Amino acid sequence: MLIAGVLLALAGRGLAAQAPPSAAAFYYGAAIPWAELSLYEYPVVEPGQANGVPTDFRDQTFYAYVSLGEVLASRSYFSRIQPEWRLGKNPNWGSFILDQSSQPLRDLFLDLVFAPLWEQGYRGFFLDTLDSYQLAVTDEAGRQAQREGLAALINAVGERYPDARFIFNRGFELMPMVSATVDAIAAESLYQSWQPDTQAYQSVPEADRAWLIEQLRKSRETYGIESIAIDYAPLANRDQARELAGRIAAHGIIPWVTNPAIDGMGLGLREILPRDVLVIHGGNDERTWELADAVRYGLMPLQFQGLVPEIRSIDEAMPSGLLRGRYAGIVIWLEKDNITTPAFEDWLVTQREAGVPIAMIGYPAVDPLGPNGSVFGFEGRNNPRQLPEAVTQHPAMGFEAPLPAYMPVGEPLYNSQATVPWLELMSGQQRYMPVAMTEWGGYAFNPYVIRSTLPTVQGKGLERWMLNPLTFMSDALKLPQMPIPDVTTENGKRLLFAHIDGDGFPSLAEVEGYQGQPDALVLLEEVLKKYSVPTTVSIIEGEVSPQGLYPKMAPRLEHIARQIFALSHVEAATHTYSHPFFWYDAEAQPADLIGEEGQLRLPLPNYSMTPEREVAGSARYIDSNLLPPGKKTRMVLWSGDTIPTPQALKVAREHGLLNMNGSDTVITRSEPTWTLIKGIGLPKGGEYQVYAPNQNENIYTNEWTGPFYGFNRVIETFELTESPHRFKPVDIYYHTYIASKNASLQSLLDVYRWAGKQDLHPVFASEYVRKVLDFNEMVIARDGDRWLVRGGGELRTLRLPSSLPLPDLTSSEGLAGYREDKPGRYLHLTGKQASWTGTEQPRAPYLQQANARLTAFETLPEGWRFSLQGHEGLSFSLANMTGCQLRQNGKVISPARRSGGLYHYRSARHGLEELRLQCSH
Repeated sequence: MLIAGVLLALAGRGLAAQAPPSAAAFYYGAAIPWAELSLYEYPVVEPGQANGVPTDFRDQTFYAYVSLGEVLASRSYFSRIQPEWRLGKNPNWGSFILDQSSQPLRDLFLDLVFAPLWEQGYRGFFLDTLDSYQLAVTDEAGRQAQREGLAALINAVGERYPDARFIFNRGFELMPMVSATVDAIAAESLYQSWQPDTQAYQSVPEADRAWLIEQLRKSRETYGIESIAIDYAPLANRDQARELAGRIAAHGIIPWVTNPAIDGMGLGLREILPRDVLVIHGGNDERTWELADAVRYGLMPLQFQGLVPEIRSIDEAMPSGLLRGRYAGIVIWLEKDNITTPAFEDWLVTQREAGVPIAMIGYPAVDPLGPNGSVFGFEGRNNPRQLPEAVTQHPAMGFEAPLPAYMPVGEPLYNSQATVPWLELMSGQQRYMPVAMTEWGGYAFNPYVIRSTLPTVQGKGLERWMLNPLTFMSDALKLPQMPIPDVTTENGKRLLFAHIDGDGFPSLAEVEGYQGQPDALVLLEEVLKKYSVPTTVSIIEGEVSPQGLYPKMAPRLEHIARQIFALSHVEAATHTYSHPFFWYDAEAQPADLIGEEGQLRLPLPNYSMTPEREVAGSARYIDSNLLPPGKKTRMVLWSGDTIPTPQALKVAREHGLLNMNGSDTVITRSEPTWTLIKGIGLPKGGEYQVYAPNQNENIYTNEWTGPFYGFNRVIETFELTESPHRFKPVDIYYHTYIASKNASLQSLLDVYRWAGKQDLHPVFASEYVRKVLDFNEMVIARDGDRWLVRGGGELRTLRLPSSLPLPDLTSSEGLAGYREDKPGRYLHLTGKQASWTGTEQPRAPYLQQANARLTAFETLPEGWRFSLQGHEGLSFSLANMTGCQLRQNGKVISPARRSGGLYHYRSARHGLEELRLQCSH
């Protein structure tokens, strides 16, 4: 690895090669990446960019930037600073130098600067400009007065807030006078500086570097504090930044290398691997933006590879600052040509120059013949006069269907910056390149992205990927090989759950023995009482309650609902109050029953639709009338078009309800296309919609027109989303009315019987949803040759690419084991965070698989102590067990069987506590 090589080389020149164990990060830009920064021991942020430390991160010390020696006029407290408290002006930054020997000024800082930051959740402070007084005070007595004033202010903060911690930017001379807790001294420009007057990077003179290294060494030895060096380099040149970080670390100093504005994600020896990807869509003629191609087709290949999409329209404002290091890349998927603006193109050029990988899909994201076209290497060509022929075709082209015999060129372009042509066409002497990897990323232009198998017909099931989307996205975004958070699996086993949309609860069944009875009764007796798969059951309040559409049936319906919700393997959800069919239109026309798209909701009398009544109100009805003691409604399952508005999502979140439904994963053997495998969820502003892993019987029965036994084809979907890749868990998803007909009921029972024969890990839908939400927050980093991962503890699986070695469990933290005999290699996390190095020869015992969650895991000198809790009788396997025994309460537990070095254990119990693995070696 580059960093390790740098350290070894420096050690050979006589420098200390012991890298510091801690890490620091400095970020002053907007949209503070709290989760990423939480992976550092010393994260420093500009507090003016946020309203405080988010609640989820207040258990960690974040350091707020505070300038003590200077102030900018833009600071909120500037107007309170009296003219006599100013010593002069710093022309380089346009700031005012402050006189901290003034007691009133120190009081102002204590009350108007530090106190508000403490209330906002900051428990640390990075104190900058501690030596600025030297620009305005020339006599030693005056300088000493400034030093004493600065120390007095710092000590006053420490006295008011005894838990406060500090990092100084230089300020070496203050240390003897400070009694507050100082964690580190930082200094800028050890090897490379930024000169604001010349706007250029500059190497630091050797004498200056030697002096600074010595000062930092003395502070470490004298005061037992850390040293931090902040160097500057272009964000586009990550290799140079890594080289600088390695040289700094070789002195035992924590490195951070960033851009001069410190508004990009820099790096040290510990480097975040960004997972956010900016997805920009444009030209969509569908009724809502959620139906854009970038969403329908683009989410799956990005999320499967561990990326977290942030979605914006081409017409929206783009993120400020340089995105290198903050985002894995930019994906621009345009469905029409010539819809970009000069401002957007200029922004994109800036990101390209910063080294942000860019993927263009559909149409060019810049005018290829305009002033920015050459920046991306585009060259115009005349339209062909002869039928073009393919002269270069990448193996990933023609992925789901062969390229057409007639090869249209699409955009008549060539690219001079192509590094790997994926599709190159020739007509006469002219060459065209509609798909290629380039210096800046990659592009794929129509018609070589997705095509219909019937060129004149567009429809679900007819589209085919013309290129492998996983390979294309990986290559275009230059994705590194890294562990990938995976929501399909836990402890090596594919997840299983069921969820039911409440439609048809009052409908009368045609099933033999239940004619004239509500569908819900058939469902209770023939399915839910016979199969203990964890199931999320929802009802529509407007169908079930006495105030709904069927008041005479309500007592009977509520009685059945209470019986269903009393089952231990059932959790409660709402399918809303009036079942909106078109969420955006229903919210925009709250009093109307009919809209442009058709009926907007159920015809409940005298009702004007509100998201609060639909979501929170219906959940309150279920809690108050249908649930046994101890149960609460956990989820909302979206109704109708399953495209909830951001407001509806916000209501659900604010009332503690998880949400799910939407999208259309319906791949089958007759429609074997990845275009029918969708993503895991969709961000909508500050909210998030979790998609159902696959679709319900309504799709497989052609919108409930027949064949009514069609739902058994969901088994094909389960199989095609397991191999060659495990794209999805197994989710048995259906409506209550599936129990109304003999054929549809039998198809459902077929699905349950199939699931019972599989090796799966049962969970509730709410547990799956929490994994998806955790997927969006998980952070992955490298620290030398060590992987670091931190999440919320809900998602417990990482998928390990075959190019990366398995973990060395003898030195790992937060890992219980792994499984490598399935369509992916899965690492098992024990909680919120993990770290490990790779090894080619794993020797330690490990958990190979389990159908339950690890509720406790502790490494002991002789082995482990762990507990498992699941939803059915336990099944788990341990590997590398030579010289080891499994015990509980001092008794040896024998495996049910052994196979290929695996010890397989079984228990009829759903949970086992205090299991101990004891090994003699």
